[in-house]
Amino acid sequence: MNKENNEFLDSPKKKKKKKKVCTHRIFSMITLVASLAYLTYKIVTCESLITNIYTLSIPVFLFIISIILLIASLKSEFNKVYVFLSIMILLFLSFYLVTDINLVSLPKEEVIASYYNKDLKELKDFADKNNINLVIEYEYSDEVETGKIIRIDTEGIIYVKDIKQIIVTISDGPNYDKLLIVPSMIGRNLDDLIEFIDKNFMNNVTINFEISDTDKDTIIAQDKNGEIRRNSDITFVISLGSEISDTVTMENLVGMKLFDAELWLKRNGIKYEIKYEFSDKSKNEVLSQSTNKDEEINIKDTNITITVSAGVAIKIPDFKTMTVDEATSWIINNKLKVEFNEIDENIETGKIIEQSIKENELVKENTLINLTISKGQIIMDEFKSISDFRDWANKYNVKYNETYDYSNNISKGEAISYSYNKGDIIDPDGVIYVKISLGKAVYIPSFVGKSKNDAQNTCNSLGIRCNFVTGTYTNYNSNVIYNQSRSVNSKVASGSSITLTLSKGIPETKKLAILQNWLSIGNADATINSLRSNFAKNYPGVNFIFEKRKDNTLNSGMIAQNSPTTAGSEVKQGQTYTIYIVSN
Repeated sequence: MNKENNEFLDSPKKKKKKKKVCTHRIFSMITLVASLAYLTYKIVTCESLITNIYTLSIPVFLFIISIILLIASLKSEFNKVYVFLSIMILLFLSFYLVTDINLVSLPKEEVIASYYNKDLKELKDFADKNNINLVIEYEYSDEVETGKIIRIDTEGIIYVKDIKQIIVTISDGPNYDKLLIVPSMIGRNLDDLIEFIDKNFMNNVTINFEISDTDKDTIIAQDKNGEIRRNSDITFVISLGSEISDTVTMENLVGMKLFDAELWLKRNGIKYEIKYEFSDKSKNEVLSQSTNKDEEINIKDTNITITVSAGVAIKIPDFKTMTVDEATSWIINNKLKVEFNEIDENIETGKIIEQSIKENELVKENTLINLTISKGQIIMDEFKSISDFRDWANKYNVKYNETYDYSNNISKGEAISYSYNKGDIIDPDGVIYVKISLGKAVYIPSFVGKSKNDAQNTCNSLGIRCNFVTGTYTNYNSNVIYNQSRSVNSKVASGSSITLTLSKGIPETKKLAILQNWLSIGNADATINSLRSNFAKNYPGVNFIFEKRKDNTLNSGMIAQNSPTTAGSEVKQGQTYTIYIVSN
């Protein structure tokens, strides 16, 4: 009885224990199912498993923890920790799910968006709102429409708070100077030509039509093919067929591009003229025509006038009354281009002082306007070297004039003085006068009569360079200086050079001997060559000139009777003598 009673009394505890055991296992199973469901949802909704591996890492981690938690709960008795962990994982899953489906929005730092192919005004508004400096550059593009944004240098995940400046590249439209290959289109259809023109952005094409036996709309001539530029003028001739009607029903050209309107008129042999006027329509769009649509016209008697849009007439304001930001915004909003130049003026820094297009002038879209902005006053700085000064002056477009003088204290090539002192305001139209040191002054002594070695020692002691050249025979012995390029007591800078001329020695005088075997009777040239060779050996330092002369009594190759120099004449080194050779 006692045993039965004890079992009866113990049974509620056992039931309670079993209930607790079931509870933590149920929580673990629910957690596993929820984490599996969330992982499946993330895999299905992500665009790419590879690029979104970071996003998937959290649900994968939670799923793995859920599996471990379930296995642990199945192998152990009831533990409140398992229930707590299950509840925490479920709360994490719920939090991530509601944020994923945007039921709850978390605060995020603003990142810069892509502005590709958008209007510059959108980016300008964004930059103004966030106090970001905008630098505008232009680039040719076949893909992006003129005036639209090609790129910005901050694209990608970049927080707006970190951006101080954005460099934006704007499309300048196709590069019409680009080279392309134009094949021979003769024999092909007009539609093929139009497609080729549009695809290659050719903007200087003339299409003429003429009556021919070739099928209508067939290309029968072109004046160029091969490599040309997009903007090169090129003419195609299209066949009108063998016959053309005298009357044509007028089409509605309004709204067409000028190229297409001209094509239709030429295709039908209609004479026309073009007038331009500003309008809010696109540039080169036909605004009106002198002959109405569906009107029958005689092509021989009719001359049609079409009025074409020159684009919006933009009236230029006085930018000098605006700030740079105001001027930039106005230019962007009116679809114009802008470039800035900076110069130094005694005017407030950042002030617009010049504009390339005058106030009230009318211009078209995409016109480039140059604005000149004042950098403010230029203050004279202190410079470590003359090269630092030159760099500074060139950077700020300051004019300067350099002169040179000797100085015992300032090294050669450095500034002795400036016409402005440190801290002075530089006159924008003025000139800074700079005096540059030539180094210590050296007074040239007399080198005449000195030997080469003595002269070299003197040059070394004075700090100047000696250049030695050999001159002629003089009254000085060999290798003694008899002439100098700089006069005595002249003043030069240290490091300057002087040329010193060395004597060949005191000249000797000899009697000229001409041996019979030195002469080639009958050949004047052979005699001259023989004498020149023998004289060089026997009379060094003496110069001889040979002249050919006719003589009726002597043979060629002999010394002429009236020769100023003959055998027995005295010849002196350093002198020049003339000998006449008979040449009949």
